[in-house]
Amino acid sequence: MNVTHDIVIVAINARYAHASLGLRYLIANLGDMRCRSCCREFSINDTPDVIVQSILESDPAIVALGVYIWNRTVVEAVVRMLRAKAPEVFVVLGGPEISYDTESELACAATCVLCGDAEQVLPDVCRGLLNGETIPRLIQCPPVDLNSIALPYEEYTEEDIASRVIYVETSRGCPYGCEYCMSSLDRFVRTFSIERVLSSFEQLLARGALRFKFVDRSFNLDTVRALRVLQFFLDRWREGMVLHLEMTPDRLPPKLKKMMCAFPAGSLHVEVGVQTFNPEVAERVGRRLNVSAVEEGIRFLVEEAHADVHADLIAGLPGETPASFEAGVDRLVGLNPSEMQVGILKRLHGAPIGNRAAEWQMMFSEGPPYEIRCTSTMTATYLDGVTRFAMHWDRVVNRQLLPRSVPLIWHDAPSAFKAFDRFSRFLESRQGRQGFGLVELCRVLFDFLVQKLALPDDHVRAVLREDYLDGGRRIGLPTFLR
Repeated sequence: MNVTHDIVIVAINARYAHASLGLRYLIANLGDMRCRSCCREFSINDTPDVIVQSILESDPAIVALGVYIWNRTVVEAVVRMLRAKAPEVFVVLGGPEISYDTESELACAATCVLCGDAEQVLPDVCRGLLNGETIPRLIQCPPVDLNSIALPYEEYTEEDIASRVIYVETSRGCPYGCEYCMSSLDRFVRTFSIERVLSSFEQLLARGALRFKFVDRSFNLDTVRALRVLQFFLDRWREGMVLHLEMTPDRLPPKLKKMMCAFPAGSLHVEVGVQTFNPEVAERVGRRLNVSAVEEGIRFLVEEAHADVHADLIAGLPGETPASFEAGVDRLVGLNPSEMQVGILKRLHGAPIGNRAAEWQMMFSEGPPYEIRCTSTMTATYLDGVTRFAMHWDRVVNRQLLPRSVPLIWHDAPSAFKAFDRFSRFLESRQGRQGFGLVELCRVLFDFLVQKLALPDDHVRAVLREDYLDGGRRIGLPTFLR
């Protein structure tokens, strides 16, 4: 027999491995409503009917869902089905994607929309709804005092710790004003008591947690706090531990560099948002950019700290031209990050970048993820080509399946972008935009290097064979590699 709950809090994540931190904050702060609630986690790969069926098994009076750019389409379908199957259920929505889109069809379908930090507001809303009180459709939640709310880390289950990334944070907000980013709307940085969070991390470690992903917008904003957190983990280090950090590459003082070098190679995964190497474009969108300091920081992270570096660039920023964007790609490739993520500019609800649309003739897709279609300096055809480039770079380069062979694509070429763009066109002509296996990739890469770049077939075959066998594949060597 199913156990019923008055309140069901729902998270629809991008993938199973992502355990929702927001959901756990809400559950941890329900107070006297906690005993009447449960949580349900899904991924965007789950169908709406499966999600709704699971929710309704608890016979809830209230269903609360978080709305993000990656799950909005699924949430819309889930809310429509809830309204059709259980019209008496109260639907409460929150999250960044709906907080600044409060007149949309989705928002209007909700009983109530909570805009902003909802930890301290959701319990009162649930209590009011269950008591038959009239609740406003829109509620602006003030920023919470981070040291007055319960921390969520006890809500991680043993299954979470064993098989999922554990999300943590020591601060909220970002002091920078990048117009394409939602964090530009919360310029006041709030911090948790360092003693509280480290005590929680200690408990997670005792339970066997190894992978910690910090969602702080700039982990190294406060050097003293960053040093204390890193020292905490360094003192308790054990095999298999990994820290994911988002860092500003031009804020790496000597003490921080020294401590980062003390970690085992590859145990620090560092995300650095470069976004553009064009100073004029960076200034236009409110992004501070010191190109030489950014390059120096990334070079340190790669060559001295031996961190796995994930670096981002954005195509379609106002005034960015194909020439300057491609020069930025070439510059970043030369710094040799573990991953280079080429993203297409998105018009997030509430982000100030929309104010640039008329001046730079920026057109965005109407549905999520609201990607840029064209600008006055980048045509739709060019941006479609960047999308193809980015997709194949992620599949071919970022996965590091053929680390010796793939760099031959742009070895000695004047432009890594143009060289790989040529390969991506060749790859798409052979495989389309669908997925492909390692053998198919080897075949296409072999043909491209030999036929299009005129590299000696014996050399190409030898390098590809070494890559193929390096992955532990001792049988099934393709005929063309023998």
